[in-house]
Amino acid sequence: MLPVISDPESLTPLVGATADTDADIDVLADRHRRAVLRCLATRASTDPVPLADLADFVVLETDADDQRSGVLAMTGDALFGTRKRVHSSLRHNHVPRLAEAGLVAFDPDANTVALREDGEAVAEELERVGAERDAAEDEATIA
Repeated sequence: MLPVISDPESLTPLVGATADTDADIDVLADRHRRAVLRCLATRASTDPVPLADLADFVVLETDADDQRSGVLAMTGDALFGTRKRVHSSLRHNHVPRLAEAGLVAFDPDANTVALREDGEAVAEELERVGAERDAAEDEATIA
């Protein structure tokens, strides 16, 4: 249906909705933030997770992609440095953004993160999309 031009409501831009959508997409655009949500969603317990544990999970999850590109070192001081960098980026960038979006609860004093209800819904959707992508890739490989 076309908007009636004389109707003032039809001329009102959907600025709020667009801004919210852009912010939501921006939060999920980074693979580290998606990995944090996956980690928290797959845990059996709803207890807050230490940030160091999240950093380890993110390093291991992104390991396969980075090994192919030669970015991530697998042993010794280089691996320790990678974990420190990931921990720092989670603490100062990624987790605060997820908390601001209402997806996680972040306690900077205790250095822990817990999944919120909205975060759980987003993690489930990410899992569904990932499963569909994997199925499509499998079909493309077979064909």
